[in-house]
Amino acid sequence: MRKLIISIYASIAIFCANAQNNAAMPVFDTYEHDFGTISEADGPVSHVFHLLNNSDKSVAISRAIPGCSCINADFVSTPVEPGKMTDVVVTYSPSGAVGDTYRTIEIMAADGRSLGTLSTKANVVPADRSIQERYFYTLADMLYANKNTLPFGYVYQGKMAQKQVFIANASDREMNLEVQTTPTPELRAVAPYRLEAGRESAITITYTMPDDKSLFRTFNDTIWLIVNGQKARVPVAVSAICLAKTDESAAAPQMTTYPSEGKLESGWLSSTLSGTISLTNNGKADLVIHAVEKPDGVRVNIGGGTVVKPGRKIDVKAETEQGGKFSVKIFTNDPQRPFKELIFSNNNN
Repeated sequence: MRKLIISIYASIAIFCANAQNNAAMPVFDTYEHDFGTISEADGPVSHVFHLLNNSDKSVAISRAIPGCSCINADFVSTPVEPGKMTDVVVTYSPSGAVGDTYRTIEIMAADGRSLGTLSTKANVVPADRSIQERYFYTLADMLYANKNTLPFGYVYQGKMAQKQVFIANASDREMNLEVQTTPTPELRAVAPYRLEAGRESAITITYTMPDDKSLFRTFNDTIWLIVNGQKARVPVAVSAICLAKTDESAAAPQMTTYPSEGKLESGWLSSTLSGTISLTNNGKADLVIHAVEKPDGVRVNIGGGTVVKPGRKIDVKAETEQGGKFSVKIFTNDPQRPFKELIFSNNNN
């Protein structure tokens, strides 16, 4: 009890010293907390930092900027009057951490000022590593996956493709799971409703493409797990390319492109950047460009329905005001190269 009283008095003394040394600024009672040795399996830990408004004006906390997704802060945005205090609850999740960890989170005022950077320390004792040695990606606290990206590649019109992402519950508690996906009619994802402690299962992901001869496009979607009512920190990113199945034959188009990357350059008295990539048909049949995908703000001189005759060449020209690096995606009837990304860049390296 005596040690506790001494500790409390010491904290008060530090708090008052901080306040005196920062008379014009709100100050925290401390800017660092050591959680000591904690168990990964026990889940998140929290500490309450106290902010004293030692200035002569009211101050409001607007947001917190975490150093990583494993730390966050809860606070009220109500203005704190001069001489008053407010609490900032900082929570650290040790999921996936091992040994000594050091995490920070910056607290910002509504007027854009930094009120200070709070830090936490902890010595994390890892949970059973047998699961984590096989599941490298952390989706949520103690929920791991064998991958967090899943490219399907080509999925042809009227066809279905199915893959799985395996997940594991490394905690000692049962997890209730729900699935949330981007609103894509062609995409469906199913996960177990419950995942018992220490058990492994899978998210089954399906792309079903309609039998639509005009459907040429790329899909870039996300799958989120809702774990015990809370959205996971990290999603699973899935992608697919929908195009037509083209039979190979001797009389087929054959596309080549040059150079491998189009260099964007500006013209005289113009802020527009433009680059060119030559597209040649070395085959024995017409090369048909079914569709073109391009980023917003980029203009190209080709579109769906463009035809390149055998032995002929066209220059694909891209224009933009933004610069940087981007790709123009084309879908063709070349059985060897039904999909091609044309890369344009004004980078010097």
